[in-house]
Amino acid sequence: MFQTLTGTEYLKAEIACKHDKSFEKKNWSDRIAHFNFMLLDDEDTYKKASNPVGLRAAVEAYKKGMAGHPTGYMITLDASSSGLQLLSLLVSCPHSWLLCGGDMYDCVDSYTTIYGAMNLHGALTRKQVKDAIMTSLYGSVSTPEEVFKENIDVFYETMETMAPGAWELNLSLQDLWNQVKGSAYMWRLPDNFHAGIETKNKETRNFSFLGVDHKLIVEVDGRPDFHKGLGPNLIHSIDGMIVREMVRRCSYDQPHITNITFAITKDLEFEIDTYNKHEMTQKLWDNYVDSGFLSTRILDYLDTQTLTVVDTVVIAKMILGLPDEPFHVVTVHDCFRAHPNYGNDVRQQYNTIMADINDSRMLSDICSQIAERNLNARKVGVINRQNILNGNYLLT
Repeated sequence: MFQTLTGTEYLKAEIACKHDKSFEKKNWSDRIAHFNFMLLDDEDTYKKASNPVGLRAAVEAYKKGMAGHPTGYMITLDASSSGLQLLSLLVSCPHSWLLCGGDMYDCVDSYTTIYGAMNLHGALTRKQVKDAIMTSLYGSVSTPEEVFKENIDVFYETMETMAPGAWELNLSLQDLWNQVKGSAYMWRLPDNFHAGIETKNKETRNFSFLGVDHKLIVEVDGRPDFHKGLGPNLIHSIDGMIVREMVRRCSYDQPHITNITFAITKDLEFEIDTYNKHEMTQKLWDNYVDSGFLSTRILDYLDTQTLTVVDTVVIAKMILGLPDEPFHVVTVHDCFRAHPNYGNDVRQQYNTIMADINDSRMLSDICSQIAERNLNARKVGVINRQNILNGNYLLT
């Protein structure tokens, strides 16, 4: 089941992580237990902290909160290896998913878990392993080879075994470049955000200076034989969409949502004065039909007239999944900050988006757009939607 915490408990967990960074990869109960043993008035607590400045700020917020004073402090919730999460869910690989939030009961550190399976007996630091794994999932070859050296074959074999679906998709996205006809490719995300990449080629230019011959490598418009950036660009574009969806879901317009609800359930008539609302509603709904992922952006364009374009049952279900009240969320890539009292809402909204991605055809839709022909990206397994919704460590 989804584990809820109070605002105070989220703040306690935050303090534990500021004091000892290793607790970012431990269970909520472990973090709170660590807090309970901390001496908040002992200067040594701060001197030995992983983040002494951040710790002081969090403790100050805790003390003010306990005294009944508002603090304005925001807790931080980070995705558990967001790149691996997306690669896993786009193809519904349960094995890969277990490494990055799929374990409902324990917070799994994907990097140390994968490294432990290699049986290299602690020859590398976590940072080295993280750099190798993270960059390899975005197409890098040089970084893993530099880190693992003579053990590079062990690295690749372990990735194929422990994260089979995510790793296969990583390699397949590199091969997708062969389906691109020219030097540019474009695609549209479900929220109608359009992405495009113009690739460059490299040429060697010869020149002389003060009688000495030199060579200069320059980038020119053209199609390279190999372009490893396609996969990272695709995944990062979905990352960006998730950020936009999180903001829309958490900071929604409450009066407008109330009007939509009444229009669906009580035949209330209302109209919004939004530019191009009919066209955008149709586009967003068509994107949903194509991708299987419905963006909450569509709520901005709904009124009595445009509700006729959509399935109101689907819209009502989306609205029911929103937080009980809107709140501010601050985002940096896959990091989300909010008031401690809204920690449960942040995690639940992220889980919902992840479940929607898992259930979608987004990968097929985007790849078909890039290749300019119909491609069917197969799912390699099944991940139960309810398990994703109940996940306790998709954000930690």
